[in-house]
Amino acid sequence: MTDIRSQITPLWLDCSRAVAQRFGLQAPPVPKSVQVIDAHEISRTGGHYSSAKNELQVHSETLQGTIPLAGIVYRECFFHSLPPEICFEARRDLSSEFARQTLKRPERVKWTREWQNVPAVRVRANLLYTSYALMEWIIALGGQGELDSLVHEFVTMARYGVSLDFNQYVEYMVHRTQNIVVELDDADLKIVDVLLKDETASYHQVAKIAGLSESWVCTRVNRLKRKYVLMDLTTTPFSRIGIRTFHILLAGPSWSEPSKILDGCPFVYDMRSILNGPWQIIARLAVPDNTESTRSLDLMSSTLSNNGIAVDVAETYSVGISNSFYHYNAKNHRWEIPWVAMRGWGHRITEDSLHHLVERIDLPAKTTDVYLDSLDMEILALVQEGITSSRTLRKRLSVGQTKLSTRIKRLRSEGLIHHIWSVQNIGLVERVAIRANDRNTADILDTWARELPRAFLRYEENRNLLMMTDLPAGGSTQLMDTLRSLGWPVTVSPLSSGIWGHWQFPISLWDVENQSWQAPRDEIAAWLERVAEQSESLTVEAPSSPHKREISRRH
Repeated sequence: MTDIRSQITPLWLDCSRAVAQRFGLQAPPVPKSVQVIDAHEISRTGGHYSSAKNELQVHSETLQGTIPLAGIVYRECFFHSLPPEICFEARRDLSSEFARQTLKRPERVKWTREWQNVPAVRVRANLLYTSYALMEWIIALGGQGELDSLVHEFVTMARYGVSLDFNQYVEYMVHRTQNIVVELDDADLKIVDVLLKDETASYHQVAKIAGLSESWVCTRVNRLKRKYVLMDLTTTPFSRIGIRTFHILLAGPSWSEPSKILDGCPFVYDMRSILNGPWQIIARLAVPDNTESTRSLDLMSSTLSNNGIAVDVAETYSVGISNSFYHYNAKNHRWEIPWVAMRGWGHRITEDSLHHLVERIDLPAKTTDVYLDSLDMEILALVQEGITSSRTLRKRLSVGQTKLSTRIKRLRSEGLIHHIWSVQNIGLVERVAIRANDRNTADILDTWARELPRAFLRYEENRNLLMMTDLPAGGSTQLMDTLRSLGWPVTVSPLSSGIWGHWQFPISLWDVENQSWQAPRDEIAAWLERVAEQSESLTVEAPSSPHKREISRRH
């Protein structure tokens, strides 16, 4: 052990100096002893430092060189330099990344391989936490300097008494990535623009439209995918399998937290706080089409209204997405939206009735009538979780390649498995919701918004519109000022970062025999009881809601 300790001491001292110079943190003293222990006694890959004993405890694989000893030293030295108020997973992730950056290439490869073996944890249905993947994602987006920024943020949180548990840490990191901006050049813009307009376009077609070589398109696409800017997603369109989507707007007393009303709701998909305006909360619900399930929304609305809580519930009938890079300056890699010109464009649309000439981009999707058995639903549930590789699907479902391929081919042909491209981290860091409660205004807003960087349009059956638009920093204030000047009868609500619900694909509710959805009765009953308790504790004179109506079953 004396020989091992002689290796550890200079490594630990070098790490202590690096930690102090780079992060301003104080490392623990050099371990006085080294102990080999069994794998089940080790809390981190390869070994860990015991501050109580001032001892580095390692696994035999570390001594054999399978896991780099230097990596263990760097990680443990940095891990124990971080404030203990920071959750275990955060300290492990940050210190593992520090070790990866510090190691030389041969050992870095071994370190990365071992780090990738840290078990994944599913935080919610659509979020799987993996230690290595999370840090690799952030560093790929922002470069190695992002580690310095993260350490400063977490150390400052600890200093100010802010502590995050594991789930809060993962959600924070996911939101944190949204603020990292990756620069795009002219070639990137041309490629991304084509793919967003036609998700089925081949590299040959993209090259032809963009005026680039096919090999160059392939190279650039792979680069954008490695940096997590361009993401190739496979999804299950809810409307095609009879899952209806609704949005809910809530407003209680200014001192209240109306989001608690939705605690325990089995249908909450995501939720955001509204930073300004008459409403406080906007939530999106995914409800399997069943009379009892949809009726629960009527009962919720009635209970809230009777207790003076403002509520607006509306179903999304059709959806459209608009993307425009017209205002992105590739020379300085910034969005430059000319808001004065956008105001003039809005006046011209209304004066010349241009909104009557623009083609609709939203298309309602009918529920499929194809027979779906339990295996079909299991496949769709895994796809919704982001599991799409044939190998993983075969393993999870215990089916052969031929059977799986046949099923997936059928589901794709029916539009139940759909491929889309998504573009992230291009400087669109603010989101605003805009509500139009008459068809004419909705059409005007739809036409005007096509010049904005990104807009999600959710139409109701009567063509009322809820639009979400993503904007660069400072864009929400400019947007609100512009819409105020235009004088359109719309409600504008700047939004906070999203909070995901614990919605899971409702595979257990699918009735194969009747080819229909069942209701989660116990969960609904418990939730409605909570709604009654929460709303009775709040008293406020609610503003009149334009959508106080029953939610009928779709035929």
